[in-house]
Amino acid sequence: MAEDWNSIAAEVEGAIRSIGDIFEPDGHPAVIRKEGTGEPQNPWDPPGGVPTYHEVRVLISDQELRDINGTLIGQTKRTVTISGAAGVVPSDDDRIVLGMTEAQVVTAGDANVVWQELLDVKPLSPAGVVVLYELTLTS
Repeated sequence: MAEDWNSIAAEVEGAIRSIGDIFEPDGHPAVIRKEGTGEPQNPWDPPGGVPTYHEVRVLISDQELRDINGTLIGQTKRTVTISGAAGVVPSDDDRIVLGMTEAQVVTAGDANVVWQELLDVKPLSPAGVVVLYELTLTS
């Protein structure tokens, strides 16, 4: 019998949301910012129009990097995992802010949010269905 990967992707989304703590009982929030498409609505908007925001729940993993001899080099690699059923397909052209909801980003204003660039986006997609995405952030 074949696996229902869409169902598994939905389970992964539920699991990521269930991994919370006292301060984030619905999982750790983040917002992915995608550049708008088409012509800007206003002259002061960035090329491509108004950006869109997509709220997701994430798992965050930090790894201290070492040189070939095993000595810490003072850099950290941050990886963020989101579900494939989160409703957004991230790309390395997007930006992300961790620890904020979409409402908080809108209230603060785009210019007042510290956005991080996505260096790499790796989908985990058995049988062609994306179950989760692994995002590598700038340090």
